[in-house]
Amino acid sequence: MKKSILMATALAGILSLAACGVSTEDFEAAQASSSAMAAEVETLQAQLTETESQLALAQDEAAELRAAEEERVAAEEAEKARKAKEKEEKEAAAKAEKAKANKARKITKRELAQIVKKPDSHIDENVIVYGRVTQFDSATGPCTFRADLSHAHVGKYDYEHNSMFTAGDGLVDCKVLDDIVAEDIVQITATVTGSLSYDTTIGGSTTVPQFQVVKIKRL
Repeated sequence: MKKSILMATALAGILSLAACGVSTEDFEAAQASSSAMAAEVETLQAQLTETESQLALAQDEAAELRAAEEERVAAEEAEKARKAKEKEEKEAAAKAEKAKANKARKITKRELAQIVKKPDSHIDENVIVYGRVTQFDSATGPCTFRADLSHAHVGKYDYEHNSMFTAGDGLVDCKVLDDIVAEDIVQITATVTGSLSYDTTIGGSTTVPQFQVVKIKRL
């Protein structure tokens, strides 16, 4: 469209010059100048189109970079929030365990017998007991062990109440048990969690009290 307008304008100018008695040479020169102008306009238009295309591409790339950066920042903030929550939960758990340890009490022989008799009636009680670790191996896992208990520190084979203990998350995170092995004599600060039934190696089943270890030390 622009080219047609330019050609028409140039032609009108040439006709005007001819009417005024302009020579053939001047007419041809004016015509050539008009063609050159039209070609230059086409070149500039092509350059403008290319520039607009490059600008659109740059804008798209900038938008992608902004989106990627926003996603990275959001992921970073989410990870920070997760770690903060995890830290807060661990601190709260540690505080709760400390509170349980502070509330734990030594118990009498009769009180231990009552816990062994009806563990579910003593859930959440915090006690200090003594025992001999009787099983702590690949079958129990790293965070669970079996022990014979007493209310006091007695002879190695005088611990009479079969019981189960878990620590930490009950699966893999239980550093409090790192130094404990089978046959250790231990003092345990623990919370009663109820009763546990399991199959014995001789084909029967048994129900024993279960405890969550708060603190443990070898004697």
